[in-house]
Amino acid sequence: MNTSSLHKNLDNVFKSHIGNLNDVLDKLKEDDSARAMAPGFKLEEVLSKIDAALKSLSFDATKLAMVFKQPPLPKPEDCNQMLAGAEGRIIVLVSLFYGIPKESGVTLRKALKKVCLSVVSGLHELLQRIMSDRYQSSQELLSSTGSVWAACERLEAAPKDNKEAVLAEIQADMDLVKDALEELAEAQNSDGEGMDDFMDDLEAAISGDEPNPFQAPRRGRMDREKAVLIPVSGLTKACKNCLKKCRGAVKVNGRITSAEEIGQLDKIVEASSKISPHLDELVSGVYPPVGMASLQTNAIQLTEVMHDVLDKTQGSHVCSEGDLQWIHFLHKAINHNLEQLQNITKQQVGG
Repeated sequence: MNTSSLHKNLDNVFKSHIGNLNDVLDKLKEDDSARAMAPGFKLEEVLSKIDAALKSLSFDATKLAMVFKQPPLPKPEDCNQMLAGAEGRIIVLVSLFYGIPKESGVTLRKALKKVCLSVVSGLHELLQRIMSDRYQSSQELLSSTGSVWAACERLEAAPKDNKEAVLAEIQADMDLVKDALEELAEAQNSDGEGMDDFMDDLEAAISGDEPNPFQAPRRGRMDREKAVLIPVSGLTKACKNCLKKCRGAVKVNGRITSAEEIGQLDKIVEASSKISPHLDELVSGVYPPVGMASLQTNAIQLTEVMHDVLDKTQGSHVCSEGDLQWIHFLHKAINHNLEQLQNITKQQVGG
């Protein structure tokens, strides 16, 4: 068989399996349905089977890379058999994921879904790369193979139960809040002048005009715009403490011995995951010129989210009698900073 005919037959094989993997990806992305809990279901056993499937898929990726490392090219029927084996293990992997009931934890399923998506995406990309490189080894092919390996190894770092998954999610949110605090600190130190200078230079470059030596310098922050940084900073620190304390309560007192306890952990993280997006909206609004009305609205929405996180925590099994003190304190701190901000913004908003 000449090279052209061989390539054409290999293309047909690869296109078929790439299409099948694409269907699996689409289903994983759009559907998160879980089956009812099977009699005798044990999460540890399912995770062990998923681990075995991932190790096999990592080996499949290695075989594919080696087959096309040097001539001669494999026969299309041999290649089809190899890809069918890998595709079969993908089906096993996804079926095992769908077999994990939501009673095991929505947050855990979300974390494991990310692992499944990364593995299927990695294999899908590898097949596309082999075909686009016309069945020759390349640096890009080796990189794609490495991506499959990394995706398969991701299960080792993945949470093993819903409590671990919730702790990981809250920690990720804490890291995002830390970034917001750093951004806010930079805004306080810069006084907004750096952005104005940048915009002046950009406008001059676009227009092709020389800088105007007689142009009045742009202003930095007005007094009221500086003043809002204090309560906004206070709300940001409240976000940090809210997440830190709630995570601490989950770590110390969190249990996964019943569907109710697992569901309560899910509700806490569902609420806490809203903090970072709302905080981003608030912090992005402190740059001059500050829109006081939108700043006030964003602050109110953020405080509502934080109160909800605290309420969900207090109403769950993770809240001990000793936790009530800091929950009460944070409620007051949140309200205090919001009132401080409203006292500043209402002067301009007309409230």
